[in-house]
Amino acid sequence: MEKRIFGPWGPNGKGDGTKRMMELENTPIRVALRGSKGRMGGVAMETIRQEDDLLLVAEMGSETQDVATVVRRAQADVVVDLTVPKALEPGIRDLIRSGADIVIGTSGVENEHLEEWEELAREYGNSVLVVPNFCLGVLLMQQMAEIALRVYSDLEIVEIHHEEKVDNPSGTASATAERLGTLRDRLGKKPLAPYVDDGFRGGMIKGIPIHSLRLPGMLARQELHFGAKGESFTIMHETKDRKAFMPGLLLAIRNVGKIKGLQVGLEAVLPEGWPLDSGED
Repeated sequence: MEKRIFGPWGPNGKGDGTKRMMELENTPIRVALRGSKGRMGGVAMETIRQEDDLLLVAEMGSETQDVATVVRRAQADVVVDLTVPKALEPGIRDLIRSGADIVIGTSGVENEHLEEWEELAREYGNSVLVVPNFCLGVLLMQQMAEIALRVYSDLEIVEIHHEEKVDNPSGTASATAERLGTLRDRLGKKPLAPYVDDGFRGGMIKGIPIHSLRLPGMLARQELHFGAKGESFTIMHETKDRKAFMPGLLLAIRNVGKIKGLQVGLEAVLPEGWPLDSGED
């Protein structure tokens, strides 16, 4: 009989060192959602409830205190955290100790937290996936940008979000700058345009300036501006509805248990060779 594996359960949250085994056929993945009262959380709840292979077993607001107890009582296999940055700690540590696998979609996660969470995840034997952006189009944009960077050495990022977004720059812009800045260093390329930290040229991550705009009427847009002598090249992605995040969220929920420890980015659960080798003609 084919099996699938989900988070361990035991009296101390670690379980007995083995994973709880569940029958593949007709057994839904039990999902707990933290941040259910937010706009993203509301769309996520609606989406999860429409999926036959998923079962929403717990809903928690950002103010919920004993999150580990809620998760254990619900026997959740996967916890999705869509809260705001200030609500992440200490909740995430408690969730990891609960034994469930975790998908974090909260923007603005600090690198020092990632290191601590990875140690905890390996200690407790569960999987943690941190996703700066669930939109598949953003991943496509980043892959296209890696190609463009082999032609253009100069790049600046403009990210525009709604007026209530609390982190600057966005997690997507930070992750994009880290990814492209690292690649540019590896390629040995240097930008031609000088950077002066005078308050008017944006912030800098990995040598790439980022300009953050917060405006009513916007949801999320990221522009990658490349330039060379006599020409410019721009890649832009805009999210107009939070439903655009749902295919990536479902992909993360269904596949987070396949990773080991903590990983960052939806790429960790994408099919190998995506999007060129997507299994479709």
